[in-house]
Amino acid sequence: MTLPPVRTIEIVLVPEDALSHALAAAPRYGLDDVGGGPTGGSGAGVAFAATPEALHAHFEVEAEPPLVLSAPDLGPVYEDDCVELFVASSGDPAAYTEIVVNAAGARYGAQVVNPDGSRETWTLRAGVLPPGLSVSVSGEPATASPSAWLRWRASISVPWRSLSRGGQAPRPGEERRLNAYRIARGRATRYLALSPTLRASPPDFHVPARFARALFRLPAGAAPSC
Repeated sequence: MTLPPVRTIEIVLVPEDALSHALAAAPRYGLDDVGGGPTGGSGAGVAFAATPEALHAHFEVEAEPPLVLSAPDLGPVYEDDCVELFVASSGDPAAYTEIVVNAAGARYGAQVVNPDGSRETWTLRAGVLPPGLSVSVSGEPATASPSAWLRWRASISVPWRSLSRGGQAPRPGEERRLNAYRIARGRATRYLALSPTLRASPPDFHVPARFARALFRLPAGAAPSC
């Protein structure tokens, strides 16, 4: 059986002073069932922008409270209602940084080397947050606790230099591999992905061969730098 292609997205490269506008104008990519099945509209999406210093991801998700939010900061945040960002090394797509954020703002990080796409043979350094990582979370209703939010947002900024095996910012026209995920843990549990990994029984996000292809480009009308 022929597998569906991995998803391809575009991420605009802008200077720091243009970041806010670039994120606001960036396309919102919907997240689909991790196994590739129909979602009927998941109510979850992510937008991206990049600067010379960092990759920026902005998640917006709908939720069904009461939300599971029990992990402490640096704990097993992936067991909560959360979003996740995986970013591969420019030199080795099987080496990637994992960042997880829940609706209460708790964070988890890991460095993974996974050439076989298998937990049996991977190398995992858990509990490692990228230096310089920036996370902000907000939700609605604004007067409610995060466990009662009906929708919430998470902005994640991670410096290029602190990603797995370090590295430089991508150049215009360059391709990198990454993926974005959502675990909804409220009245129902759902596993969603930017580029579905096609592993749903059990759900598995750690399939680098299925990460999205991110193509970096300059804004329309921008002249390339020398």
